Amino acid sequence: MRNQLDIFKDDPVRMAKANRDAADHALTDKQFTESERQERAAYYTREAERWEFSAALGGQQIKRAEEPRA
Repeated sequence: MRNQLDIFKDDPVRMAKANRDAADHALTDKQFTESERQERAAYYTREAERWEFSAALGGQQIKRAEEPRA
C-alpha cells in the first residue's frame, strides 16, 4: 500500500473537488442511517476544505517565489 501522494495525480484542487463530490454522494447513500450520512458528509467536507486551503497556500508560495529579488 502506498501512502505517499503523487504530485501530479493528487493535485489539491482535484482532490478538493473529489471530496466535495463524495460529500454530496454521502448525503444520498441509502446504506447508512441519516446520522451516519451527515457524519460522512461532514468528514468529506472537512477534507475538501483542507485540500482547498492547501491549494490556496501553494498559490501564495508560488506568488512569493515569483516576486523579483532586491
